[in-house]
Amino acid sequence: MLNLQCEAARSLNHALRANAIFSAVSGLIIVFLHATVLQWLGISGISIMALGAGLVLFSAYLFWMSGREQLQKSLVIGVIAGDWAWVMGSVLLIAFKADGFSTFGLFLLTDVALLVMIFAIWQQRALTRLASAVN
Repeated sequence: MLNLQCEAARSLNHALRANAIFSAVSGLIIVFLHATVLQWLGISGISIMALGAGLVLFSAYLFWMSGREQLQKSLVIGVIAGDWAWVMGSVLLIAFKADGFSTFGLFLLTDVALLVMIFAIWQQRALTRLASAVN
């Protein structure tokens, strides 16, 4: 368990909360503006509602994590792994299905992947510093 009251934990809390806010906003945009998002991406004939709902649930989980006084390291590692999986999935999608998206859609996919990568790196660095401070 990581004691989240120490100074080194602030960065981890900020990273988790920033990730939560971005995930919540993205999820809500997808849920309430799904037709517009599909138009931005240049795709049709699929439903992305589950993706939006999943992002909203993920954001709730991140908010819950960031508000705890103690946190299992494995939970944070799981979030980081999930963020990296998103990034890799985005890279594969762009690499192998780029012709299925609009130019703006590719720009959007790339930007979201970059932001998620920043969250993964930020969380990993914060976790490493926190683990060093605890030991």
